[in-house]
Amino acid sequence: MSVDARKVQEGTAQSGHNGTGADPSAELRAYHARKRLISVRTLLFLTPLVVSATVRNPVAGLELALGGGIGVLNMLAVMRNNERLLEGGRSRAMFALSGQVRIFAVGLLPVAVALRLGSFWTVALYFTGFFTPLALYAIDYRRSIRQGT
Repeated sequence: MSVDARKVQEGTAQSGHNGTGADPSAELRAYHARKRLISVRTLLFLTPLVVSATVRNPVAGLELALGGGIGVLNMLAVMRNNERLLEGGRSRAMFALSGQVRIFAVGLLPVAVALRLGSFWTVALYFTGFFTPLALYAIDYRRSIRQGT
C-alpha cells in the first residue's frame, strides 16, 4: 500500500469519523456556558480599568466602556450568526452581509464618539475594550482544550 493510500484510509465508512467520541450535547452546553462566563469576565476585567480611565479622562472611560459593551454584544452576535448558518436558518449571502454591516457599525461608532467629543486617541481604548471579550474567550477555550474539558 502506498503512502498516499494510507493517508486516504484514515477514516472509513465502516468505522465512522476519527473523532474522539465526545458527547455533542455536553460540548454544546460547555459552549453556551463559556459565552455567559466570558460576558461576566469581561465586565469584571474592564470595570476597574474603566473607572481608572474615567478618573483621568471621562471620554477615555466612555470609549473603553463602550468598546467592552459593544465587544460583548458583537461576540454574541457573531456566535449566534454562526449558529444560525450551521442550523441552515441563514443563507451564506445574509451571513456575509450581516457581518459586513456589523464591521462597518463597530468601526464607525468609536470614530463618531471621538470626533464628537474631541479625543481621537481614545479610539485605541475603544478597540481595547472591544477585543477584550474575544481575547478572554480564546484564552478560556485554549485552557479548556488543554485540560480536556
